[in-house]
Amino acid sequence: MKTDNTSDWTLDEKGFTLKTPQLYRPWYNYISNAEYGIKISHLGDAYATTLGNPRIAVSNYDFFHPSKGRFVFVRDGETLWNPSFWPCKIPLDTYTCIHESGATTFSGEKNGIRVTQTIFVPETGTAEIWLVTAENTAENTAENTTHNTAATKQAIKTIDIMPEMEFLLYNSFSVDPVYYSWYSDTRIDDRGAILFERRIGSLVTGFFAPLQKSDDLETSLRRFLGNSDISRPEAAASGQFSDAMSGGDPYIGAFRNRISLAPGEKRTLCWFAGTGLDTLATLRARFPDTGSVLVELEKIRSQWKAKLDRPFFNNVPAGAYKNWLKTFFGYQLYQQSLGMVRGAWRGFRDVAQDIMGIASYDGPAARNLLLDLGTRMYASGRCLRQWNTEGGANDERDFRDLPFWLVIALEAYERYTGDSSIYLEKVTYLASAANATPAAATTLWEHAIKGIEYALQYGEHELVKMGAGDWNDALSGPGKEGGTTFLNEIAYFALSLTDKIAQNHGYSHTFDIASEKERLYQGVLRYWNGSWFARAVTETGEIVGDAEDNSGTGDCGHTGGRVFLLPQIWFTISGMGDHNSGSAAIAKLALDTVISKLERPAGLIKCDPGYREYDPKAGNLSALAPGMAENFAIYNHSAAFAVYAFLKAGRQLDADRIRQKILPFTKDWKKTKAEPFVLVNFYNGGY
Repeated sequence: MKTDNTSDWTLDEKGFTLKTPQLYRPWYNYISNAEYGIKISHLGDAYATTLGNPRIAVSNYDFFHPSKGRFVFVRDGETLWNPSFWPCKIPLDTYTCIHESGATTFSGEKNGIRVTQTIFVPETGTAEIWLVTAENTAENTAENTTHNTAATKQAIKTIDIMPEMEFLLYNSFSVDPVYYSWYSDTRIDDRGAILFERRIGSLVTGFFAPLQKSDDLETSLRRFLGNSDISRPEAAASGQFSDAMSGGDPYIGAFRNRISLAPGEKRTLCWFAGTGLDTLATLRARFPDTGSVLVELEKIRSQWKAKLDRPFFNNVPAGAYKNWLKTFFGYQLYQQSLGMVRGAWRGFRDVAQDIMGIASYDGPAARNLLLDLGTRMYASGRCLRQWNTEGGANDERDFRDLPFWLVIALEAYERYTGDSSIYLEKVTYLASAANATPAAATTLWEHAIKGIEYALQYGEHELVKMGAGDWNDALSGPGKEGGTTFLNEIAYFALSLTDKIAQNHGYSHTFDIASEKERLYQGVLRYWNGSWFARAVTETGEIVGDAEDNSGTGDCGHTGGRVFLLPQIWFTISGMGDHNSGSAAIAKLALDTVISKLERPAGLIKCDPGYREYDPKAGNLSALAPGMAENFAIYNHSAAFAVYAFLKAGRQLDADRIRQKILPFTKDWKKTKAEPFVLVNFYNGGY
């Protein structure tokens, strides 16, 4: 690989450009419309799903090895390579991967041939489009074209362009050979498209269709690989495809187009992939030639640019931060809320927070999410932890923070959009095992009140009972009758918003707001040690996260107790720091402890010290490997809460410093192994 002295990557107003095909881990882009999405890495490994429920995995994937994706094989004599570098792994003369909003483009050059591959999703339809341009980079001079016919012929390059993807059309990635043998088949239509049919349950048809005439095709992964593997498939290396159907094998779509290019000449090819014969017919009608496809690509780029740009970005100085804000910051919100990121599962708390983010970009989308979220609550007020978008069993664990998030999401939606009609929209409750018939539809306001009534249950410890858990999913040790300080804080916050909404719109509720907030506040103060708040109390009265809590630390050598981030920052976020004349000083001390105990050069850790041995008081949290996930990792999700807490407290310098540590492009990717353009949930490592 030829390299220069420039950075491995750049981030500009278009998007992210990677200049080295690093192999530490996949760096993904998510590309979707409302119906269909692709997850694709900088190496071309990828899969697609439909986005309607229940979802269908359109193409297959290997989560442990980048062996399945959106690969283009280039055969130049005996040399076989990919513009995405993978899977052939042949060193390229140049390589770039551009992840942008709405598309991913690979560009590779080898031995005087440059191949550019762009994958994008059109505005509508359950489909994706591949554009591949091959160019002979030799100079086309008058001398070698006019006076030297032999040299001209020698400079002409004849190559094979061979796109390949593996179909699945199943509701998960777990299939066995019986699926391919009994329930699926391939055929070719009259215009040369490979059609893959899944007959189990109902007929679903996938397609891989060339816009131009192909020389050959292949439908069997085994025939394509031959006596080799994906790094050098025998069919691609020889240029010999079977032109036959497959039966019982993993199904692929692969085409071969042999093209000859004079010096300076380019040729662009196009393929459509997706599900549904009607979708294929629509694509063929809309895009009769590559020119129309290029127009669609530029349209998609323009639409995303308009969606993601916000007037207040104009006040941000030019540079990496502004480029990130105008590209992947908002784009990640869209993909997290509406696109590919969630996969099979959607969580009640997660979707509520998605709504809070997307409402400032796309009010109608946030509104639809709110209407759906309300249907994930039972008439008792209990909420689903997660629901399965592939039609499988739901996650019924009774996490008690969940109901509080509904009113928080509703208030954020109104604040960003100005639309107060959302409170009076009626939605049904979820049918329960005891009552298969859903209760009559009631307003989202009534749903929010019902949820708070359900969750607001106190234990003898004067904390809200946690049921199966609270925001920290791994904190399972306290037990269902245990309580957490965070639950008191989020309940306080939710009641404050409830009171504000009720007064603004004349709505009724069942709470004595002042009395409940006083009880919640006093409950939290019971676990204040003068420097920080404890995290939780178990069913048997043991404290998690106080001055005496050093259990499970093994050889860490820490003394002086265990500090958790969440209750320190949520005391301020909730408004408890403004509860009375003495609460501001307590809030300040708690935030000071965050800085002194939990701040690290890379960000904020979630607790200190972490757990190196299992501690039943903490439960699953202490079973996590040290420095991993919720066990004292650098946890950006809770660090973002901290930025808000410091801003609310008027501590701008602390907020700016922590925000800067959170930003992905400020990290050394060789240490984090993470994309410099994606705000990840956490960085493993802790200390």
